[in-house]
Amino acid sequence: MLQTFAGLAIALTMNLGHGANLPAELPELNIDIKQTTVSGISSGAFMAVQVGVAKSASVKGVAITAGGPYFCALQSSFGGAGSSIAIGRCMQGDPMFPTRPITSDDLKQMEGAARDWSENDKIDPVSNLANQAVWVFHGYNDGVVKLPVSQALVDWYGRFTPKSQIFHKDSLNAAHAQISAACGDSGSSSCNLCPATGGKFINICGDQPPVSGQLYDAAGAALQLFYGPLAHTESIKLSARPQAFSQVPYLKQRDGRTPVDKPDDIAMGDTGYVYVPESCRQVGQPCRLHIAFHGCMQSATTLGTDFVDNAGVNEWADANNIVVLYPQAMPTMGMRLPLNPNGCWDWWGYNDTQDMSTLGAKAGTFATRDGVQIAAVWRMVEKLTSKGSAAALASIAGPTTRLMVVDQSAKQAVLRWQAVEGASGYRVYRASAGKTPVALGKARNQPFLVDAGLSPSTLYTYTVRPIIGGSEAASSNEVSVTTARKPPKCNPYFSMLLGKPVKPYPGVPTGMPTADVCQ
Repeated sequence: MLQTFAGLAIALTMNLGHGANLPAELPELNIDIKQTTVSGISSGAFMAVQVGVAKSASVKGVAITAGGPYFCALQSSFGGAGSSIAIGRCMQGDPMFPTRPITSDDLKQMEGAARDWSENDKIDPVSNLANQAVWVFHGYNDGVVKLPVSQALVDWYGRFTPKSQIFHKDSLNAAHAQISAACGDSGSSSCNLCPATGGKFINICGDQPPVSGQLYDAAGAALQLFYGPLAHTESIKLSARPQAFSQVPYLKQRDGRTPVDKPDDIAMGDTGYVYVPESCRQVGQPCRLHIAFHGCMQSATTLGTDFVDNAGVNEWADANNIVVLYPQAMPTMGMRLPLNPNGCWDWWGYNDTQDMSTLGAKAGTFATRDGVQIAAVWRMVEKLTSKGSAAALASIAGPTTRLMVVDQSAKQAVLRWQAVEGASGYRVYRASAGKTPVALGKARNQPFLVDAGLSPSTLYTYTVRPIIGGSEAASSNEVSVTTARKPPKCNPYFSMLLGKPVKPYPGVPTGMPTADVCQ
């Protein structure tokens, strides 16, 4: 999501979110930090992955829309000289930056960096990634971050996280955007139709397989994978409004103590936002935290509160005791570093280029706990969760559980169920085309499953049985899901210079569509 040069000057003159009505501090709430989840779109997706890896001891779920693998920039991030190489490798959609496929050797280096930093305490132990749930979204009309990048992300996670915990949805005709059912419900002018790229990069999409009148709800799918069945609040009935707060106290230099001279020294805005449901303001009420990262061209400097209001997360947070933190990056340009004209989060090392302490060091500090943006966001998290204690997992009294289908693609289905008190595990059963249900592998400890290897456009039914005292207890309700159709083969390209889909330049592999879209 990169803006046209024609619109850049206008966006950079905007200074929304400054001034009046800024709370002095973030609230201190009763939030269990180990129930934290993160999400992001585009550069925010890369940032969500970085936070999920660097702080994996606390992050239990990561939702990624149009993002790539951890430390995708590799050595191109050192010194900033290789940003065009990083774009060619980690986006692959702009013909101006020649595509560099993410090779098996690249993935080994990305994996190796995480393992090395884990062993040297620069990030949390990578063994924690085995406990995370991972939700990955890629629209097949996305010409900015192409499908091979999303597939490489799934591959990278598969080296640390069980495949039964990784969901990859690539079956919608979406372009490069935050997919938000709430944006459509509110009637906001911020929304694009599903296959359109541009504007505010917030799109509404019908689900696949088609359900009459039903919009695909990306936030609802991801959050229910992470937290289980949740209630939904209509946009017009939310119990609160997002509140502005000053990010300045949390912005430090690399030493973690010295304040930055100005927020734009690390390309973060002076104002962030937080959504606190009315229930979470009550003294002692246990709550959970979700961090939502905007993409390039979506910061408050450029869009005001459009992303905060219309991303679709608040509607799922409101009735479920989930606080939502919306940190803000900001555009920076000119003679001073860092150079970040589109207000992207740092996934290619632009903050490392100006830090003399990184000279002679290996590339990648930005993706570790010492990365100035990761550290700043985590200070916000620690402030919000400072009154928190370990909250008991939701459970039900009897030996039965409520099962639901959270999401599906052409080859996968996501199942989630309520944890059962006293259960040592769960066994999932699947049936297709009227056949006898069969157990899917070993009993699971986690109350969710990503069932893979399914056939497109096929009906499946599922039940789950808790294991109590070594025996299977009463079965859950039966649920059905029809997988999506197999997505068409699309190869869109999007020009950052022109701000629109284009035909590939000479020498770029051709594909279909180019200036058109797949339906």
